[in-house]
Amino acid sequence: MQWIILIGNESFTLNRIRNLKHYGENKSTNLTENRFVVDYGYDHVFYESAADIINDYEENDIKRIPFSNPQFIMMTYTNEKLMRQILSQENFPRGIYIDDDNGNIVPIEDFIVS
Repeated sequence: MQWIILIGNESFTLNRIRNLKHYGENKSTNLTENRFVVDYGYDHVFYESAADIINDYEENDIKRIPFSNPQFIMMTYTNEKLMRQILSQENFPRGIYIDDDNGNIVPIEDFIVS
């Protein structure tokens, strides 16, 4: 499994992602209050609130995040193509940033086209 971190402002919450229409899904299941999975058949995407992850960021990385009170959601996936399709959905939140775990923290719009 691979993962990215979705970073948004104060209004970016796990419930905002949970309440989206996930195109192509078989079903969504709440695993805990802070974690749920979207089942696409063979592939699955997990979303988890990751508030404490800011403690893992170095000062230089924190400066690259344009939010005063950033909210973090870990997106764990089994299929990169599916992950990019999800992020490209017209109903997926915009104005957020993506940490790809390769040293890049970029706007979602830049991440989708890379």
